Amino acid sequence: MNFDIMSNDGISSVDWQRLADILELSGLNKRDLGKLKQGFEHSQFRYLGYCEGELVATARAISDFTSASYLSDVAIHPDFQGRGFGKILMDRVMRDLAPLGKVIIYAVPDKIEFYKRFSFHPLLTAMTYVEGENLTRMRQLGYIPPAT
Repeated sequence: MNFDIMSNDGISSVDWQRLADILELSGLNKRDLGKLKQGFEHSQFRYLGYCEGELVATARAISDFTSASYLSDVAIHPDFQGRGFGKILMDRVMRDLAPLGKVIIYAVPDKIEFYKRFSFHPLLTAMTYVEGENLTRMRQLGYIPPAT
């Protein structure tokens, strides 16, 4: 099975609904298509993975090109997981980002072990600002410990 990764200038068009579906089905939250498009287009690093011409994977990152990059929206459509596509995608992403310094990812709790395979380490001092319903949801999903 052929898996090809398009990135940055190699991306000629995007099926935004398919991309949103991949993110949601992979355990990331539902996205407004306009905001998804804006976030993707404003990222310095953009990746789309295709299996036999079908969009099945994505990742994107922002970077200062000096000391740090933030990787997000790494997702493989559930019907295509377990075939090594995540490894291929992450190998490509890390080939681009690792030379630029530390790479930070905000991982879904059940994917932490996956990222450890690419030498990611949990941070003890990371923090986030979030409030309202988003704070409640993040606590429910295990991203933020219960209030003390």
